[in-house]
Order: sequence, then C-alpha cells, then structure tokens
Amino acid sequence: MDSIIYEALGIGLLLGTLLGLTGAGGSLVALPLLLSLHLPLRDAIGVSLGAVGLSALIGALGRWRSGDVHITPVILLTISGLPGSWIGQQLGQWISEFWLVLGFCALVLWSAWRMWNNASLPEVADKRSLNRGMLIFIGLWVGVLSGLMGVGGGFLIVPALLWFSPLSMLAATATSMAVIAIVSSAGFFIYLSTAQPQLQLLTGLGAGGVIGVLIGNRLAQHLGGPVLQRIFAIMLLSVSLSLAAQKLFHISG
Repeated sequence: MDSIIYEALGIGLLLGTLLGLTGAGGSLVALPLLLSLHLPLRDAIGVSLGAVGLSALIGALGRWRSGDVHITPVILLTISGLPGSWIGQQLGQWISEFWLVLGFCALVLWSAWRMWNNASLPEVADKRSLNRGMLIFIGLWVGVLSGLMGVGGGFLIVPALLWFSPLSMLAATATSMAVIAIVSSAGFFIYLSTAQPQLQLLTGLGAGGVIGVLIGNRLAQHLGGPVLQRIFAIMLLSVSLSLAAQKLFHISG
C-alpha cells in the first residue's frame, strides 16, 4: 500500500495543473484515475472533492493577489452551490453505482465538447452585464453535480461566467477556482462525516494538487487559451472517458 501515496501524488499533480490552467476539469480526470486504484465509487468521489477543493483554494489565493478573482460571482454561485452539493450527496445514496458511472461518462463527453467550443470564446472582457439569476441557477447545478459525482463544476462555471458576466477568460478561470474551492470543500467535509479515507491517499493527492495548481497558475499567464482548451478537451476524452468506461464495464459484468 506504500505505493498509493506516489500514485496519489501523480493524480493530484495532474488535477492541480489542469485546474490552474483552465479553472476546470481537475476532478473529471481525478475521479476515473482514483477508480483505477480500486476505490469504491463513493470513496473516489469524496476523496476527489477534497483534492479538488484544496487545489482550487491554493490556486484561487494565488490569483486573488493578481486581482483576477471577482467576489460577486463567487457569492452568487456558492449560495446556490452549497445546498446543491448536499442535495447531490443525498441523491447519490439512492442512485445505483451503474447509473452514476453512466452519467459520469455522458458528462465527460459533454464537457470535452464544451471545452473544445470554448476555445473560440473571447479572452477579453466585453460589455456584457452580470446576469445574477443565471449564475444562481448554474450554481445550483454545479453543487448537485459536485455532490453526486465528485466534480468541481468548473466546466460549467467558466463558460457561465464568460456568457453571463463581463469577465475575461483569465478572470473567469480564477473566479471559477474560488467557487470550486468552497463547494468542493463543503462536499468533502460532508463525506468525512460518514467515512475514513486513507491518510496516505489524502496526503499524496493534497501535496500533488497544491504543486500542480501552482504550476498551472504560472502556465496560464503565458499559454494561449484556444490551444490550451483544445488540448485539454482531447486529453479529457482519452483519459477520463476510457477509465470511466472501464469501471462501467466492470460493474455491468
């Protein structure tokens, strides 16, 4: 079992880097990789929330200092996302593992398609006003998906901020990380109330995630958004979908 800390470190490094680069996607990669370590689905979901929450917190603090995190969207998304996370975890107790994994596979497909299309979105702020109602609605669904499938929701938050607020791509990814930090951490603490995950696993994921998000934050300042988003979409399909499908076939078999 000693090797699990090194495997977890690698998973955390990957999810943290992706989170820092795009403000999204870390958990969609972490969950199937955690499943490959033969964790039960609900433990993989809970641990994924913790790793994503910590990584997003460190990343958001770093971007806060540069002025990229905007408080009003964070408040709007979290006031609906927090109760949504609780709803998602309650639903997870009634939905079978087969359907959760099947839903995850569909979510990965949709997310990869959305990330590819997001590459053509403008990367500078424009004259759009802040649509509070839409952000609250999206925040609720982000919370439900976070609790149900262990996803941080950045793949919904980033495009929502680009479409329904005047934020630039860089500001949207930073603000997304702040929301993910709050919603995912809340879901992780709910999970901890009924579970005792391995300390080595949490340590490896946490350390890797922190290092990764610092690297991702730095790279995000220099790499072009369109190419980055499309590379991420391809990687998301090749890694997450294949591993989630493997778990699905195992369940159905």
